[in-house]
Amino acid sequence: MGDDWYQRRRQDDEGDFFRKVAAQGPRGGKTTSSNQGVYCLTADGRLLGYIPGDVDPARMKEMIESSLAKWRRLPAQVRRPNAIEVGEPAKVDPRYDRHPPEGGLIIEVHTRALERDEAQGFRDAECEFGDATATDHLWITREEAKQLRGPRPNATPKVGDSWPVPDAVARRIARFNLVDNTRGEPFHWSNEQLREFGMTLTVTEVTPNVVRLRLEGRFELTNEHEPQPQPDRRGFVGTILGRLAYDRASQTWTQFDLVAVGDHWGTPGIVEPGRPGKAPVGVAFRLVVTPSPADLVPPQAARDLFNYYKPDRY
Repeated sequence: MGDDWYQRRRQDDEGDFFRKVAAQGPRGGKTTSSNQGVYCLTADGRLLGYIPGDVDPARMKEMIESSLAKWRRLPAQVRRPNAIEVGEPAKVDPRYDRHPPEGGLIIEVHTRALERDEAQGFRDAECEFGDATATDHLWITREEAKQLRGPRPNATPKVGDSWPVPDAVARRIARFNLVDNTRGEPFHWSNEQLREFGMTLTVTEVTPNVVRLRLEGRFELTNEHEPQPQPDRRGFVGTILGRLAYDRASQTWTQFDLVAVGDHWGTPGIVEPGRPGKAPVGVAFRLVVTPSPADLVPPQAARDLFNYYKPDRY
């Protein structure tokens, strides 16, 4: 798993391998354009199948089955276990090498277009573009994870204790995750476009083993106050609620479940056309406990890593 934005730019062993595989595909591995998609390949870099990532499951299944058929036709010595030895890379391009913060948290983030049902609840939207789940991540540093436990993280909390979510965490969530990325890569919010984004944590339960908290907040993210042409106007207004918990003995977070729901409008960035007017969008957050390779893909906004961790800078 990886982000094509990094892979096609990095000048190292991993980048060379990716370009070798992509060059066998329909786009020819050109570094001036996107090479994103789903690739089936061998460990030595033979392309078995390719398909753009935004396709229906039936076509994806067909591509995987076709790739498996090609794999079975390869010589037995190529297919046997450990036929290809993959060592550590000899060269790593630090400009495009990203890793989750040591001792921090990885939060998986999923976004869906919604629509209201007859009972004024929500259901998955049926629309021409963006009716599937979009995936991103949120990274929280070790120090920020400690600050989430309150102004006195080593003290014994009491039910009813309350404190604000650290500004850097709340701002990072609002700017980079409260977006509609179901239709492509949207612009992230600037600090000037954060009209409201406060979040508060309140202790709801304290036991000898665990502390549980409730997160509540409202957000208003918009560029309507800026001199924008009508097609570029956009916004997202709603509420965010969550349940968090940490283990008292290890001081580690064991739960980080958030849901943000609100009305979104506008079509910003490299995206397909949006739904007319204001339409509901939901964003769900969940703690990654045991990371898989897919969980290590950097947040989209981490392409500018310095400002990702300092979201108040611009």
